[in-house]
Amino acid sequence: MVPLTYSTSPPPSDADLRRLSAQTAGELQRVCRDHGWALHITAGEPANGSAYVQFPPLRVDVAQEIVAGLRRLLNNRCAECAAIKRRRAQAIRDKDMTTAAAAATAMGRHQRAVH
Repeated sequence: MVPLTYSTSPPPSDADLRRLSAQTAGELQRVCRDHGWALHITAGEPANGSAYVQFPPLRVDVAQEIVAGLRRLLNNRCAECAAIKRRRAQAIRDKDMTTAAAAATAMGRHQRAVH
């Protein structure tokens, strides 16, 4: 999901924000369903130029499962990210700025392609 930017384009219309909310709600609903979380997520009304999704009240056990799942996701590092970070750190320790810059570029490409 790409965040909306306003720097060179006009602010999004309410119709654009509603579309973004519906798309995001659908994606989040599918991810939750894939993880066995019985949630009903709906698109919210745009407000102050932002798009929203809505959760109905959640049972505590479902909310705890979501928290645990998110923690696992955030704590599991990508092996390729870790390898690139190690290469860059070693290059910096060796004062090899060419390799360090190449590793930073590789990380950016990897992040855009995979994450």
